[in-house]
Amino acid sequence: MTIFLAHDGSLNGDWIGNYALHMAAGSTARRLVVLHVEDANISGEPLHRRLERITELGERMRVAVEVRILPMHRGVFGGLDDHLADAPASIVVCGARVAGGRRGHLRGTISESLLNSARCGVLAVRVLQPGLLGDPRRVLLALSGGSAAPALPFLAPLAAAIEHLDILHVAMVSKFRFGNMTAADAARHYHAAQSAAERAMEEVAGATSLPPERIDSHVRVSDDWAKQVAVEAGRYRAGLAMVEMPAAGRGLSFGHPIEELMRIAPSDVAVYRKAAAS
Repeated sequence: MTIFLAHDGSLNGDWIGNYALHMAAGSTARRLVVLHVEDANISGEPLHRRLERITELGERMRVAVEVRILPMHRGVFGGLDDHLADAPASIVVCGARVAGGRRGHLRGTISESLLNSARCGVLAVRVLQPGLLGDPRRVLLALSGGSAAPALPFLAPLAAAIEHLDILHVAMVSKFRFGNMTAADAARHYHAAQSAAERAMEEVAGATSLPPERIDSHVRVSDDWAKQVAVEAGRYRAGLAMVEMPAAGRGLSFGHPIEELMRIAPSDVAVYRKAAAS
């Protein structure tokens, strides 16, 4: 598997690059391919210095870094998409906006287009804590279903650097039902979700180098997914919260739970989607 980094030439691109380097360091090939599509925003010496820094960091981490400058084709996304067409067994690491504002952190970005294309595995990171240098140590995996399988291609290369993984399953109910829930109702939702969380823990332990003693599973019943994930990220002092992108074809509308999580989370947030063919 090849790890790609989609670098836009910005400081935020450097922060995202730290995550890509750690994933490359945890892969068998220990190789990172940096992709930059030529545009008018940054070029020449400023771009050269940023890309050179990633190469130097790679040398210190014993990761071979290759830089590829790509031409535009139907914009920046087209240039990246053309290049990744022959790399289905790969992961591309990209970034979200630093300041979301009314546009959101991920909505309408090149990274959202890469996630929606599902051509290869994609990990889009919103960095809140640059000082972590892409090495969060404690990670919260928020399940979107009853399985951790979609997250395994991304967890595997990060596993060696993860000190502890907390797997969270949020059992969602409507606001009306949540406000009128009895203790028996809550227990029923909790136990149904607990089985899925425990299976996910077994999946991760069986498919990565993380031993069972470094993995915990947690269940919460809630009417607000984004708020609950943010609360649990703070509770377990996670440096990174990982969540799965919704099904292909569904864009991130204004106020989408993933956008809301990126806005309120006390940690870095990584949105992933495995390749459609994998």
